[in-house]
Amino acid sequence: MMKKLEEKFPYIWLILGLILTMLSYGIFNTGICAWIFAIPLIRFINKRTKWSSIILMLIGLIIVANITFYRLVTDNPDIGNQIFCTLNGIRIWFPFFVYFLCRKLGGKKLIAYYAFPAAVAVAEFFIDNPFISVMTSLSVSQFWNIGLMQLASITGVVGVSFIVTLFASIANYIWEEGIRKDTVMNAVVYGIVVVAITGIGMINVEKITTMDKTVKVAASVENFNTLLKDPSILDQYEGSDEEKMLQANLDMIGKRAAQAAQNESALLVFPEDAFGCMEASSEKFIEDVQTIAKENNINIILPLLRLPAEEGQKKKNTLNFINRNGELLNTYLKNHLVPVVEEPETEKGDGVTPVIEVDGVKYTYLICADYTSNKYAYNGREADIFINPSYDWKAFQYFTTYGVQARAIECGFSVLRNPVNGNIILYDMFGRPIHMQNAMNVQTGMLYLDIPKDGRQTIYGATGNWFPWMCAIYSLLAIFSCFVLKEKTTAKA
Repeated sequence: MMKKLEEKFPYIWLILGLILTMLSYGIFNTGICAWIFAIPLIRFINKRTKWSSIILMLIGLIIVANITFYRLVTDNPDIGNQIFCTLNGIRIWFPFFVYFLCRKLGGKKLIAYYAFPAAVAVAEFFIDNPFISVMTSLSVSQFWNIGLMQLASITGVVGVSFIVTLFASIANYIWEEGIRKDTVMNAVVYGIVVVAITGIGMINVEKITTMDKTVKVAASVENFNTLLKDPSILDQYEGSDEEKMLQANLDMIGKRAAQAAQNESALLVFPEDAFGCMEASSEKFIEDVQTIAKENNINIILPLLRLPAEEGQKKKNTLNFINRNGELLNTYLKNHLVPVVEEPETEKGDGVTPVIEVDGVKYTYLICADYTSNKYAYNGREADIFINPSYDWKAFQYFTTYGVQARAIECGFSVLRNPVNGNIILYDMFGRPIHMQNAMNVQTGMLYLDIPKDGRQTIYGATGNWFPWMCAIYSLLAIFSCFVLKEKTTAKA
């Protein structure tokens, strides 16, 4: 009955697959759908190994990506944003295309089935863009599965996506070939591997039960951009509008530094875009904050958006690390600029990830979408604590909240993401959420967090991105083997 139905209406599988894709990627990130979304799409290819069918699937996945990811980019129509959404649709489609080629060329079915999850890992790793990278990968949907997520400490986060999508291949292999020795053996081995990975991961996590070695960090959750629009605040000061704003910012920093020091905090962190000034005023502003840090004996990570004086010049989105002695140790410029929103008018950084040691603790820090890149967080892997000041918005907040967990597990450091308009989240080095607080539309406040200060060495941290490269090689060999097989078959004929 089922066989007759799918022979007559194969496009049912495509429609079902597109619906599940919409639920497994994007705003919803439904964990269960992530495991099963590819089953009907692979089934569709098995029934329709035609160029027209794979092109139709591409169109469908581009439409799904545009619907799902559009709200993540902007609330206003913009052709540039839609281009990036379209690229994400291509990224989701790419693994199916690799699988299609293997089947179209007459390759061995099992080789094709393993090529699919390998191509998923390749697509997620090599298309390195904040909207089509780890924050929108299948692995993000598995944040709740702490045991399975520990695989990221060995393979990088794309290894989790490989395991998840391999399920669809195994399910289709059994469906297509029937229950026999080979198919059952593959299913059993896969099940054992998943259980083993998850079990070992949980045992490893559960070993750590205490957090006696911590450092207290004060996270400011002010939305200064909103506060300073209130005329009554700036009316308290004299001078030009810029002078008033600078003084208001300095007073707020001084107030928060005093509160943080009173609560015995070692570090004060502000969210991205907390402060801004003209480039000409930036040096003096930082010097004033250096004085505040020294007076209050506290380390400060200071976000400062430096605005150009002349038209045509680009603004600079920076983090400035000032130690308790009032010394400016590092100025970091944002690297992974958000497409369309930032890229055209913001200067890109030099790609160097800072690692700063103060008071015996090594800190690394990146701005917002920088963490989504496969390299910037990895380059700070020697740190004990990763600070990620950010600026989120409503449709975006859960991606970033859960996506940053992968970086904690991969590199073995604790992660504090401190955003405006999002969720303040603290993960330990195993990706366990220690604290989460919604700061959407919060205008003022301070949060004090005890952050584990001892990082751990991970296999991924020591060996790097070997797994996606192996997947890339396997994908190429799988397609090549199909070409060879086709040529041999043609020669025999």
